[in-house]
Amino acid sequence: MLLSGIKKSTLLDYPGKVATIVFTMGCNMRCGYCHNSEFVLPEKIKKICHDCISEEVFFRFLKTRTGFLDGVVICGGEPTIHSDLPNFCKKIKEGGFLVKLDTNGSNPAMLEHLLDENLLDYVAMDIKYPLEQYRIVSGVEIDIHLFQRSIELIKTRLPDYEFRTTVIK
Repeated sequence: MLLSGIKKSTLLDYPGKVATIVFTMGCNMRCGYCHNSEFVLPEKIKKICHDCISEEVFFRFLKTRTGFLDGVVICGGEPTIHSDLPNFCKKIKEGGFLVKLDTNGSNPAMLEHLLDENLLDYVAMDIKYPLEQYRIVSGVEIDIHLFQRSIELIKTRLPDYEFRTTVIK
């Protein structure tokens, strides 16, 4: 995984749990109001790339938090663009931690794979705009059926989830 940051502990990002947040690099969308653009835009990634975190460093840190943390929040950028996400989640679960995924919902195939493998305990999906107008906010051409499929997967296959949006002028 391309990891760009860690927030060591949070009481806000995984409802009812004490968690750490790990940020992945890259995103398939270009929302103008992105609050994590330093992990998304190539020109900004280059500036922080010297601070990238290896999986080894992340899992060494996570091991020191056993008994303190309940789970790990994986966000980004967009985590589901990384083919090694299932293996990363599996390692987290093997360490005894819950996994929460923050996603834009653009990759239902990856989401379904993670669900089939029982690698997710909670998912938060951003609903950025009415689906028919996603192109306006996302900055890229979007197949809205992908988002509809992700919404359906989350609603039918997860006991714990949330859909959220960012309100901007």
